[in-house]
Amino acid sequence: MAKTFVTGTGKTIEIGRELGKGGEGSVYEVPANHHWVAKLYNAHHQPDAPKQAKLRFMAATADKELVSYAAWPQETLHKTPNGSVIGFLMPKVSGRVPIHMLYSPAHRRQDYPQAAWDFLLFAARNTAAAFAAIHHHGHVIGDVNQGNVLVGADSKVVLIDTDSFQINAHGTIHLCKVGVAHFTPPELQGVASFDRVPRTSNHDNFGLALLIFHLLFGGRHPYSGVPVRNDAGEALEKDIQAFRYAYAPDGQRRGFNPPPKSIPISIIPDPIQAMFTLAFTENGAKGSRPTAQQWVTALDGLRGHLKRCATTPMHLYPSHLGRCPWCALEDHGVIYFLDVRVGVASTETTGFVLARVWAAIEAVPPPPEIPIPNIATIAVKPTPLPPGIQQQEMITFWRIVIVVVALWLFAVIPGEWFFVLGGAWWAWAAAGDLGGDDRKAERARREAAHNAAQQAYDQIVSRIRLEVNPEAFAKKKQELARLRDEYQHLPEREKTEIANLHATAEARQKHQFLERHFLDAAAIPGVGPAKKAALRSFGIETAADVSWNKVISVKGFGEVLTRAVVDWRKACERRFVFNPNLAVTEADKNAVRAKIATRKRTLEITLNAGAAELQRLRQDMITKANTFSPPLQAASQKLAQAQADLNAI
Repeated sequence: MAKTFVTGTGKTIEIGRELGKGGEGSVYEVPANHHWVAKLYNAHHQPDAPKQAKLRFMAATADKELVSYAAWPQETLHKTPNGSVIGFLMPKVSGRVPIHMLYSPAHRRQDYPQAAWDFLLFAARNTAAAFAAIHHHGHVIGDVNQGNVLVGADSKVVLIDTDSFQINAHGTIHLCKVGVAHFTPPELQGVASFDRVPRTSNHDNFGLALLIFHLLFGGRHPYSGVPVRNDAGEALEKDIQAFRYAYAPDGQRRGFNPPPKSIPISIIPDPIQAMFTLAFTENGAKGSRPTAQQWVTALDGLRGHLKRCATTPMHLYPSHLGRCPWCALEDHGVIYFLDVRVGVASTETTGFVLARVWAAIEAVPPPPEIPIPNIATIAVKPTPLPPGIQQQEMITFWRIVIVVVALWLFAVIPGEWFFVLGGAWWAWAAAGDLGGDDRKAERARREAAHNAAQQAYDQIVSRIRLEVNPEAFAKKKQELARLRDEYQHLPEREKTEIANLHATAEARQKHQFLERHFLDAAAIPGVGPAKKAALRSFGIETAADVSWNKVISVKGFGEVLTRAVVDWRKACERRFVFNPNLAVTEADKNAVRAKIATRKRTLEITLNAGAAELQRLRQDMITKANTFSPPLQAASQKLAQAQADLNAI
């Protein structure tokens, strides 16, 4: 039944049916203007005098910018002219969902399957623009959380629950008295009540950075990860308070490594990494977190430097990366984006002919190896000894003479063997000491030169074996051969997987059923928003993701909480009923065909590029070989000379 109220400007207006209900009141349609809705406070939350003044100011100062980004009060509502404010009119927000429905991979796969990373980046930029508009007017959102930011298929962001914002009414500050723990900045963690706590735009900037991080990094929380200290990971609020930013350059010192299989922070350029580090660490808390407008500028710049993956067109990523990060994650079984644009029955002719492509690959010869010279075969002349130092041949000659003379003396005077032996020994030592100290010094010099030449030679040979390694070419060709074999067996694989659909029908139906049960909407004893955020950071979003081992491995989830989460999954499972009529649908078959088609396209792209890649490897090795050849020859020659010089003495 319609009800009539009076606006702050004295107009009468009818309120229609109830559209939704919250803790403070309900939202109703306005039949006379379908672009507006009315919020009426319930009996237990009637605005006091300061709240009424706040709403009157908001309605009186609404402008185009505020209305564009927020469900801002347009008119106050009263039971009688000039009576107490009991509600207000605001723009109708439709076709939009809470932002966590977009940044949650599980939600996005169901509600926005076509949204790629560039869409998330644009939504992040628009979120920053909405915050910038509020801050530009001198106001503060205060209660930043994933529920009061709505986003649509056009990526446009609208802020709701604006009547809870902190409003600056010409110097009179109407405080925001509420907050969500896991969106509260470190410096405000532990505050018992916000009734007397003025917020700042810098506090908002923490929540904004958190929302942007969620959007760009798959819903992960920046203060949740794998603990490397005993005091980390027990409670998200405590980790926020202790500035335990898991993705910081010094994250280990703070107590965390990033969660396993999470999107690496390196996906974004260094300047934006630095913005997150400033937002989530001590310096930012002192008042210098990146502003909303700075985020707009930075994210606009990033949007202008994206490139598309050649293998999966839906994969977009920043151009500073050498390889598609989404493909790299898929190699580890983590799928963030499903390419819904792949045709399941495409008859498009790509011009790919495996025999021709493989012939081109086979035609690339392996790179030639660098011959390592045999030092012993290099002909060199030893450097002459300095004057006064006898060569080794002369020493050997005199020692032969000494032996002959000693043998003759033994024969001639056999009874004087003691004197003969002593004289021979003295003569032998004297022959070896020809040149004296000069000879020892020359030997030491030549040994040092030989050692230096040997070291230089060994170093360059090691570098050649490391950098000019034909095994890289052979390994690449083996990989291409494996991909060729896989390509040839794709038709057989498709038939096998479609045939196996019947055997896996019940398990697939159950998995799909459990994927529609989200943790964020579940009432699980002891598992509040902060605990759910921790689970989400480890990829646990739906009942399908829950297992005992996965949950208990998250710090802060002991046996009691893990049992509660697992019991919730089991309760969901008990509601599942297998439908044999939908055992194998055409959609199931098309999913297999789409997967095979995607893999086929990936293999064609890789194999097509195979010959060029082999040629690049070959040319790279030849270039390096040509670079190393002159210094190798010089080092070999120097070592051969040093060896000959040493042998001469």
